[in-house]
Amino acid sequence: MKTVLAVAILLAIQPVLAQSDDAKEFYNNGKKSYDDKKYGDAIKQLKQAIEEYEQYTDAYYYLGGSYLYNNQSEEATKTFEKLEQMKPDYWAYYYYWWGTALQNSNRLDEAKKKFETFLAKFDTSPSRVTYHHQGKFKLKYASESPAVRNMKSTMGTPVNLGSNVNSKWGDYMPQSDPTGRVIYLTSKRKDGFTADQATETEDYDEDIYKIELRDGIWGTPKLLPAPINSKNNEGATAFSADGQTLIFIGCGRTEGIGNCDLYISTLEGTVWSTPKNMGNVVNTDQWDSQPTMSSDGSMIIFGSTRPGGYGGTDLYSIVRNRFGDWSVAMNLGPVVNTPFDDYSPYLSSDGRTLYFASQGHPGFGGADLFKSVFEGGKWSEPMNMGSPLNSEGDDSYFTIGGSGEVGYFASDRAGGLGRMDLYSIAIPEEMRPQPTVIVSGTVTSAKDQKPIGAWVLVEDLNTGDLIATNKSNSATGKYLAVLPTGKTYSVSANKDGFFFYSQKFDVPAGTKYQEITKDVELKPIEKGSKVTLNNVFFETGKAALSPESKLELQKVVDLLRTNKTMVIEVGGHTDNVGRAETNMKLSHDRAFSVRQHLIGAGIPDNRVQAKGYGQTSPVASNDAPEGRAANRRTEIIILEY
Repeated sequence: MKTVLAVAILLAIQPVLAQSDDAKEFYNNGKKSYDDKKYGDAIKQLKQAIEEYEQYTDAYYYLGGSYLYNNQSEEATKTFEKLEQMKPDYWAYYYYWWGTALQNSNRLDEAKKKFETFLAKFDTSPSRVTYHHQGKFKLKYASESPAVRNMKSTMGTPVNLGSNVNSKWGDYMPQSDPTGRVIYLTSKRKDGFTADQATETEDYDEDIYKIELRDGIWGTPKLLPAPINSKNNEGATAFSADGQTLIFIGCGRTEGIGNCDLYISTLEGTVWSTPKNMGNVVNTDQWDSQPTMSSDGSMIIFGSTRPGGYGGTDLYSIVRNRFGDWSVAMNLGPVVNTPFDDYSPYLSSDGRTLYFASQGHPGFGGADLFKSVFEGGKWSEPMNMGSPLNSEGDDSYFTIGGSGEVGYFASDRAGGLGRMDLYSIAIPEEMRPQPTVIVSGTVTSAKDQKPIGAWVLVEDLNTGDLIATNKSNSATGKYLAVLPTGKTYSVSANKDGFFFYSQKFDVPAGTKYQEITKDVELKPIEKGSKVTLNNVFFETGKAALSPESKLELQKVVDLLRTNKTMVIEVGGHTDNVGRAETNMKLSHDRAFSVRQHLIGAGIPDNRVQAKGYGQTSPVASNDAPEGRAANRRTEIIILEY
């Protein structure tokens, strides 16, 4: 993953004098091994070619490249030094390789000079512009990385999650749920779906696992069942906030469009649906992988090697259109993406803070982790997250949940248990996403307390905009919704044959992370049923409806339109503050205001009655503010159905 990408360069053939047939044969064999990416064999053949003919400049060129791609940067540097001594005007691309070798050896000042030489000498014809772009980014990396590496660290030491989680194979691509207590990961460990098809020294296929945090300890990874996992490679999960929609990567499947595609599956009760390829609007015949989904389920960001990008792997986004289908992928642009690999995105619960790995932005070496925030309609300049999170190795697949105090990532750094391990690290406040509020609970029937699979809608109470659509699990009734800060929300549960239930949640900017449990009982629609309209509000001491009430009242309108024989009574209630006569009149006027609103929306007046009850029917004690607030309410009662 951290190897330098091979570059196809058309070399001008250099004239060679007194070159033996043996030297040519060794060179040709070495060049073929280089082209086949068998760099160890290429090194042997090319060294023999040079032994036969010491001035064989082409052999030196490919020998240096083979050393570079074989992670032998010091040997590559020595080889390019000899090439420059022999022929300073040789094909200038070797300065790019030379600078990269020096960069890999942390000799950044020297690397900077080689990239400057490359940009000054390399061919500027239109077909070579891509290489100049790469050279400029390499020069930027060599110039700016020292400042990044000298930044004062504000993080603690990363902690390996240990042998209970990590294996001696590869464990990576963690994805936290919004609470931070569940992580899904990808692993090549033995106990997957191909445990019988490899040896102890080989990688098994990629499968998806789940771990849970209990009493501060991460449990043993549990293999997700078929049809999510199979005997092919699956991994790189992106779960919806409630854990009931899964986007993942399937590779080598018969219906695949590319070698790896994005698939979608939903949890119906306790059973996952058959995974469905997301189709050729999303997937290409190239590599499409590593998705992350916004908490409201409206956007996915993923990595792809499709044509038209800025580098090897770029980050792209897709959104749902008006029909609920996923749109054509859009590149995140040159602020995020570089001419090299940018990958492993994670979009936090706030819907605007993106973490990703990059080999192109200035850093500590290899792939580093970065943070970018979507604000003002664009992504901010990526910020290197610093050490010791980032190291000279590959650091990628960052994820964070809950309060944002602890993050998780994968790394191949020294001291791990396997080829890539999962680590945790304390995250300073400046690197955290914006806080969110988690609302979760169980939806049941008020009649028999059985779980209900109801639609759970999150709406902006001020604008009426639908923010997110979730569904409580049909087997357990459990639901979860994420509320970013800075808005006032209506969270409602709806199910055919039942009254809707709504609750107001005010989440102002600056709110700290919190989790709210709100169990919901839905009442069956039947004669005599009574429900409270929690999101109907009035001006203080008056009967005038506030604008926030429109969303709730539209739900009542929809209920009456769907059930055309229903007749209701709107009941107004107050607390016991003030004179009883005044409260009775206020409650009547408020009930009448609601009735008039419904009639104005097209509901026949003979289907809506209004009555004020004043302070005569409390549902809680008036001795405390909470009780008085509960008593100030608007109810509807079904008179006929």
